[in-house]
Amino acid sequence: MKTPSAGTPISPFALLRAFMPFGGKGTLQAAMQDQLNVTWCGLSGSGTSAIYATLLALRKHSDKTEIILPAYTAPSLILPIRKAGLTPVLCDISPETLNSGSKEILPYVGSNTLGIMPVHMFGLPTDVPEMNRQLKNEPIFTIEDAASAMGAEIDNIPVATQSDVGVYSFNRGKNLSTFTGGAVMTNREDLIQDINTEINAFPTPDFKYALKIRTFSVALSLVVHPFWYSLLLPFASKFKYTSLHTDFHTWSYTPYQSRLGLKLIRKLETFTQKRANNANFLIQALSDIDGIKLPTVLANSRPAYNQFPILLPDETTRETVHQAILKTGLEATLLYPDPIHRLYSDIWDGQGTDPFPNATTISKRILLIPVHPLVPKRALERAVEAIAQTLKTI
Repeated sequence: MKTPSAGTPISPFALLRAFMPFGGKGTLQAAMQDQLNVTWCGLSGSGTSAIYATLLALRKHSDKTEIILPAYTAPSLILPIRKAGLTPVLCDISPETLNSGSKEILPYVGSNTLGIMPVHMFGLPTDVPEMNRQLKNEPIFTIEDAASAMGAEIDNIPVATQSDVGVYSFNRGKNLSTFTGGAVMTNREDLIQDINTEINAFPTPDFKYALKIRTFSVALSLVVHPFWYSLLLPFASKFKYTSLHTDFHTWSYTPYQSRLGLKLIRKLETFTQKRANNANFLIQALSDIDGIKLPTVLANSRPAYNQFPILLPDETTRETVHQAILKTGLEATLLYPDPIHRLYSDIWDGQGTDPFPNATTISKRILLIPVHPLVPKRALERAVEAIAQTLKTI
């Protein structure tokens, strides 16, 4: 039996309700605004397009053009920045937290900085309140990328709601998935209209794509379960991301997805707690195993583990451990095999000293263990046994 790397439990009832043509974006928007205690929420066809709409709106408030973001994060973040006519500026990450915090991001702030984009990697919160405190008197926007961190909190406040703008993703593999989709949150009255205008300009999906969303959401509701995933793996494997994205769509979010999302958002706390329980088991089970380094969790925060990251001593050891876990049936992953600066030659030509050594080193050492709500406890136990036995023999 094989367990996939990511999954959102979607019940047949939730799917049935989503297919009924009653309700839509406004209902999910209201639910998110209420549950997250945020002034305004807008929905888009993807997390990437949600960031794109946000950046277009922010450009109306400043003539600055630079966005600072981590060197180790989703490479697709470069796309909306450049499509909005802006320039990405990279910073390194902390080998302790696996995030870019104030110590990593703020030294790069300059006279042309439009905004900073801290990313809550793997659902681990980074110190956004401290960044905002230090930038309090600066005309610089903070755009929280919480694409993989829905359910996470800092000081009992949801991430993505403590800054000028925050973004979640509902794409497959995220903490709450409607196959595709994204959300923008803000408490700033002066930004709501501009962001909403950009989102409303996105076209409605054509019939073919709308049908794809419905078909694949039903398929995903099956393959997140180990039995169906094992049975349908040859089919499901064809739809995994295997190449660098070069563009993104800007469809609007569909009423079908909104109805499905409304059912799922009500279970977010349950999903988040199950992720935490699985992660806490791994923390206890792996903390005393030599050769494994666990991430440092930000004080006063609650992670919403999208996956559970561990660091191995080197790339060879990581690959050996990775294969051992895969043999147990648990789909551990490597995520991004290279940091952003090594993927875009116009950012770094590969000459001289690596400008972001931590990002490069971690990209070769990190391994992600699934902890989503449908991961069986026994699957985690077998993975821990495989890790321990493998490291003893190396």
